[in-house]
Amino acid sequence: MAYLARVLSKEDFGMLAISSVLISLINTLGTSGIAEYIIYYDEEDKSDVINAAFWLNLLLTILIVFVVILVGPYWSSLYNDSKIFALLVLLLVSFFFEMSSTIPKGLLRKELNYSTLVFYGSVSQTTIAVGKVVCAYGGFGVFSLALPQAIVSPFLMVAFYLKTQWRPELSLGFKYFKPIMNYSKHLIGGRLLTKLVNEGDNLIVGKLVGLEGLGVYTLAFQLANLVTTNVVFLVNDLVLPVLSKVKRDVVRLREVYLKMIQLLSLISFPLIIGLALAAEPIVMIIYGSKWSEAIVPFQVLSFFALGRSLSSPSSSLFSAVGKPKLGFLFTLIVAPVFLLSVWLGSYYGVIGVATSTTIVRSLASVAALLVAAHLIDLPGGQLFERFKKTFALAIALAVVFYCALYLLPSINYNNLFSSIAALVVIPLFIYTFFICLRFWNSEALKPLTESLITAKWGRPLVFVYKKVLFL
Repeated sequence: MAYLARVLSKEDFGMLAISSVLISLINTLGTSGIAEYIIYYDEEDKSDVINAAFWLNLLLTILIVFVVILVGPYWSSLYNDSKIFALLVLLLVSFFFEMSSTIPKGLLRKELNYSTLVFYGSVSQTTIAVGKVVCAYGGFGVFSLALPQAIVSPFLMVAFYLKTQWRPELSLGFKYFKPIMNYSKHLIGGRLLTKLVNEGDNLIVGKLVGLEGLGVYTLAFQLANLVTTNVVFLVNDLVLPVLSKVKRDVVRLREVYLKMIQLLSLISFPLIIGLALAAEPIVMIIYGSKWSEAIVPFQVLSFFALGRSLSSPSSSLFSAVGKPKLGFLFTLIVAPVFLLSVWLGSYYGVIGVATSTTIVRSLASVAALLVAAHLIDLPGGQLFERFKKTFALAIALAVVFYCALYLLPSINYNNLFSSIAALVVIPLFIYTFFICLRFWNSEALKPLTESLITAKWGRPLVFVYKKVLFL
């Protein structure tokens, strides 16, 4: 990513963002909820339902491909760049194979086989990242951002089918299409609106601020949500299957949800704030001075990322208890308010959009937490009690670190030693956070300790974890 940011233009990243938005929106309209239905459904005829889900998913995927091919030229002309359609075609290739993997991936999630998902995901993402660098070096330009994924995706699909050993039968199972769609329709509506919220800012920025401004905003958004995308969403992938297993026991459901919120706060607060404090050295050292405009939006959007990380399990809770309609209704209220705020913010450039996004979506995150708490008969005050000390400590330390960094002399980014030294603020902040929490409120560390002990990959870390925190 760093190399690509240095050799490609801001406009190239803006083009990729705009191309991805169209596929993302249409994909949500067509296939959302199918994997969730597989996880949710547990009756005797589940094998027939899974088979029907495969054929329904495949038919919808093919339909989406045709729609994008038809709409693509108009989408390209809307943003006055013919390269956008060529990018769309490349993205469609990877999209087809990723959607074809929906059923085996859903089965792995249902079985809580996350080690396979993480391993395959890590290998494929690493391969794609290397491929992007090779393509950029080879002079493929903006297409370097999409070509490697199109090449890797069919191999990843085959790997998932080989792992699950599940194969579709020729019977389409039309009679199951309706119940699958009935379950999925509110998820589709909710996720389409969520996509409008998540991608609507890109549409507005791309049109009103320009593709170059969109490139800056996209980088800032990705950096601010780095923890949420790569760590928190991985944790959340586990939420729906776990919550579905205890959905009939409200007390147990409440307990699992609260522990999840505590765990997410312990992961996201120190990591997100640590990255935000080091925003300038991260951007200047890794991406280069031409991306300096992304520093302030990155820091502003980090506040939104904090709320997003905590509220992210809410939609899984709605689905687990069989009430996906709640997510749809909630997003139906948030979407127009958010899009209006982004439109107003766009008059003040990328920073204006980042500010409006942070304000509206942070408030929406608080509201989502309250709705989820009400669903499981949990008073809002009791929910916030679980992470208020963690949040207060993170903010207090952020203020102290920010003031300390402000008093330091300016960093010379041409000097390798001083540049690397500037990044030390990230691990230093994270360690200070955990050591302060250890002595101020050690009970808050329990969810993280228990997660490390129970996870196979976490056991070797327990000894070190306890030693450095004096547990």
